[in-house]
Amino acid sequence: LCPCVSSGFSGSSSIFGSTTIDDRLRRSARPTPCHRHLSMKIKCGVVGLPNVGKSSLFNALAKRSLAESANFPFCTIDPNVAPIAIPDQYLEPLGVLANSRRTIPATMEFVDVAGLVKGASRGEGLGNKFLATIRECDCIVHVVRTFEDANTIHVDGKVEPLADAEVVNLELLLADLAHVQRRLEKSSCQGEEREALDMVVECLEKGMPARSAGLSQLQAKAIKSMGLLTLKPVIYAFNVDEVDFFLSRDDVLREAESIVQSLQYSDASSLCTIVSAKVEAELSATSYEEQAEYMSSLGMELEDNDKVMDLLSYNVLPLQVMELLHLSLCYTGPGVPPERSQTTKAHAFRQAKELTAVGLASKLHGTIEKGFIRAEVVSAPELLEYPNHVEAKEAGKVRVEGKEYVLNPNDVVLIKWRE
Repeated sequence: LCPCVSSGFSGSSSIFGSTTIDDRLRRSARPTPCHRHLSMKIKCGVVGLPNVGKSSLFNALAKRSLAESANFPFCTIDPNVAPIAIPDQYLEPLGVLANSRRTIPATMEFVDVAGLVKGASRGEGLGNKFLATIRECDCIVHVVRTFEDANTIHVDGKVEPLADAEVVNLELLLADLAHVQRRLEKSSCQGEEREALDMVVECLEKGMPARSAGLSQLQAKAIKSMGLLTLKPVIYAFNVDEVDFFLSRDDVLREAESIVQSLQYSDASSLCTIVSAKVEAELSATSYEEQAEYMSSLGMELEDNDKVMDLLSYNVLPLQVMELLHLSLCYTGPGVPPERSQTTKAHAFRQAKELTAVGLASKLHGTIEKGFIRAEVVSAPELLEYPNHVEAKEAGKVRVEGKEYVLNPNDVVLIKWRE
């Protein structure tokens, strides 16, 4: 086992007895440090009208052809899922410093689902299947077509980014409204849940997403299991042609941001980016030489290639999801004796959950958690100023922390534990 970490939930199986559900929710909603084993599977649903480039974008993110991309509606029926590595400036250098045999990035899952059409909230198209898949996701990447292509059918006959985005937003809102109203009809809907849903339904009836309702942490907890679609944060990904993507980025991005600000059935919390799904999918599957040749055909210099690669969706979108969901990274591996150093690994965690050292330990192995003695902690930028963990420790950069230490972004953690 690598002495990285293990987290200890204190283990007392609590018995609620005569306490009410509201009491339990109130207790569980407190922002106490997280000690339980954490499963940080982050799921991002890629949604939009048919033929806007969702499957092409999914393939660009995965850097290989996993989803069928065709010029007819509903070419995607069953959801496609792929784990996408979170771009990380520290992981590889930390792996070299630790002399690890391999590095493992933190990942998030992107889910490519069937296109949504008007009436999806009533089951039109593949509506019911679409909505059920999205309810399981943590956030939504809403792909909006702006490119013109006579060879790619538009489901409504013409490309109108504002109107197209509003169709999707309205269907999500109507689906939530029906879902909430059905729940409110149940006599079992009481207390905090009913209070939260009353706030949500008032918001939805005004044409605003549930995330605009101003729910407290406790209220959000009470209705979490419903998987409300408009409660999920959104990134709008405007799918542009290759010229706009590479040569007119600033102007096109300003135009996209203006559209987002004008959207009905939306709010100001959403993020925005531009993508060029088809060309990105093609580029991600080519060699460096072919990429350079393509850049040259656009009038760009060879040295611009690395900079351009940083603009591609497999780099940009995971980082935007990190921002949207308030995620951070920490690391394990450095500090393990070189002869035992197998893996340097990045771990994603939610900042609001206040992950403790012993909580991180539980992600790795129960044995490490149970034998936890102490954590040795240093920030990744500080550690990388030294040739190895030992010299950083000798320089006084490595701190000794206990079980309750709350991790900071980019912490490198070495757990000392007793077998």
